Amino acid sequence: MRCWPSRARACRSTSPSCALPESVAIVGAGVAGAAAAIRLAEQGVEVDLYEAVPEPRPIGAGLLLQPTGQRVQAAMGLLNEALALGTRVDRLFGDTPTGRTVLDMSYRRLRADAYGLGIQRGALMGLLWSRVQALGIRWQRGVAVDGFTQDAASVTLQLSGGTSARHAALIVANGSFSRLREGLRVAQHARPFPWGAVWTVLPAPEGFPQIELRQRFRAASQMLGLMPVGKSSHDDRARGINLFWSLPVVELDSWASRIGLAALKQQMTELFPDVAPLLAGLRDPAQLREARYADVWMRRWHDGRVLAIGDCAHGMSPQLGQGANMALIDAHELAAELRGRDRGWPAVFEGYTRRRRAHIRFYGQASRGLTPMFQSHAVVAPWLRDRFFGWGGRLPYIHQQSIATLAGYKTGWLWGRLKL
Repeated sequence: MRCWPSRARACRSTSPSCALPESVAIVGAGVAGAAAAIRLAEQGVEVDLYEAVPEPRPIGAGLLLQPTGQRVQAAMGLLNEALALGTRVDRLFGDTPTGRTVLDMSYRRLRADAYGLGIQRGALMGLLWSRVQALGIRWQRGVAVDGFTQDAASVTLQLSGGTSARHAALIVANGSFSRLREGLRVAQHARPFPWGAVWTVLPAPEGFPQIELRQRFRAASQMLGLMPVGKSSHDDRARGINLFWSLPVVELDSWASRIGLAALKQQMTELFPDVAPLLAGLRDPAQLREARYADVWMRRWHDGRVLAIGDCAHGMSPQLGQGANMALIDAHELAAELRGRDRGWPAVFEGYTRRRRAHIRFYGQASRGLTPMFQSHAVVAPWLRDRFFGWGGRLPYIHQQSIATLAGYKTGWLWGRLKL
């Protein structure tokens, strides 16, 4: 089953005379797809990475790389570069306009040397894509995969333009709203969340204070988040601050014309006056990008020679900040399941599902439970949040469990820790 670059190539024809393929196809060159391509290629697996965008650019919101994700980055030899680009985050603090503490979590309560790493998604993608190219992975840009079929020996991709390609296996990593996921013969659903967000990365103005991950809530209908995310590249001199503003999905397409940038900035300032100096750098509605989310559930993540990973397999709301982190863990655990085992891809994918089940299930359940407390028109849920989260967080056991959840280690509600 091992596929070495010197002798394995994907079949570009479905002709019976074509030898059986040995390469693995990965669809989607985001965090999950690129990381999986890297981890498999490091073991000598022949990989074809498909990306529908002809010239993908490393853009995206800032993200918080948790200690678990940092361990994966270290295993890939990319952590030092990520540290040079990002900003260390030691604490998450969220409150209401009246000063009531809702969240106050310190990584030091998990481990003395633990911290989060705020980093721009573009910077992380730049590191991953550079490694993809350095490993000589075949990156098929501008090639959309419209569907697939599989048999006992291979998977055939239907490509844009009417062509096809055969591979030994397929890994689907093209996001929460993937249409390819529907081709897996597995019970599943993908339910769009009714709330999304607009976000941007702004340069910290002179004199703007050093901040941790900072959030301000008014009930569950208004949420503003600030996070230091460092530089977009090694040449960048600016100290980037990621700005996140929650909005109902029905308002995402029309906010610029219906509300307007000036009124939106006024809402932000009224909720959190300290943000005013930062907002001076927000001058054009085009600076704000839209984010939509979906709750993705699958009974299992494999079907024969096909596997779903990343948001495609377990998309969730942004409340726990685990999207990129779990994508990195997916890639790492897939490579761990493959390592040293002489088995076919269906068996590897089945083993991967066993490895990931508890961790993914816990974070999916936690996300569904927390979302109405932070992004909704609910009244009771945020009222309970405001009165009990801050108080409960001062109890040592609850604080320990909360920070373990944030750090990406939990595999169950009462016990269980992820081991990488």
